[in-house]
Amino acid sequence: MRKFATLLAVVMVAVFSAGTIVAADAPEKITIKDIQKTKTPVTFPHKDHSTKLGIKCAECHHKDAAGKEQSCFACHKAEKKGETPSFKDAMHDKCKGCHQKMGKGPTKCNDCHKS
Repeated sequence: MRKFATLLAVVMVAVFSAGTIVAADAPEKITIKDIQKTKTPVTFPHKDHSTKLGIKCAECHHKDAAGKEQSCFACHKAEKKGETPSFKDAMHDKCKGCHQKMGKGPTKCNDCHKS
C-alpha cells in the first residue's frame, strides 16, 4: 500500500509539473491582428491567462497536443471552412464568451481593440 501511495504521489507531481512547464513557456503577450483590417490589433496577456488565472492550454488550443500548441490562426482562417469557425468568430466566441461567463474581463469592442 505504501508503494502505491508513493507511486501515485510521483505521478501526480509529474502531471502537475508538466502543465506548469508548458505554461511557463507561454509568451508573455501576443498581438492579435485584425485580418480584415477594420479594427486595431489586440494585445493579449497570454502568460497571465495561463499562470495567474490558471486557464489550461487545452481550453483554447483545443486540438493541439501539449507542448505543440499552434497559433489560433493555424486552424481558424479568415473564412469559415466546414465546421471550423472563422478567426473572428472563434476569438469573439471563446474570449468574449469566457469573460461573460466569468463575469470579468473585456466584453466590448473598444475594451480589446484600443483606438
